Amino acid sequence: MDVGEGEAGKDLVLHKRDHLRVNLPANPTTGYSWSVLCTPPGLVKLSGESRFEQSKHSLGMVGVGGEQFWEFRAVASGKMIFRFSYARSWEHSVPPARVIEWSVTIGK
Repeated sequence: MDVGEGEAGKDLVLHKRDHLRVNLPANPTTGYSWSVLCTPPGLVKLSGESRFEQSKHSLGMVGVGGEQFWEFRAVASGKMIFRFSYARSWEHSVPPARVIEWSVTIGK
């Protein structure tokens, strides 16, 4: 299953061993990055590292954003909340610029 910003807030249903691919807009040149929180932990497992793909742009352009991708695999049954927060790591007293959440139910 693939989800992005357009599916934010939707309830997702997976089965054990299903894959969930998440892609969200990002621009690391601004200092912002996505952090992921799964509550409760242990129902999904990150498959590898996240990756960033820069949008197509003219030669010589700098500061171009793109999309960040993650792939998770459902490893246990249960209900969880997937929360992605877009913030600068050094701004501890500032709320995230964006928060995207999904409620996930993982069946057998």
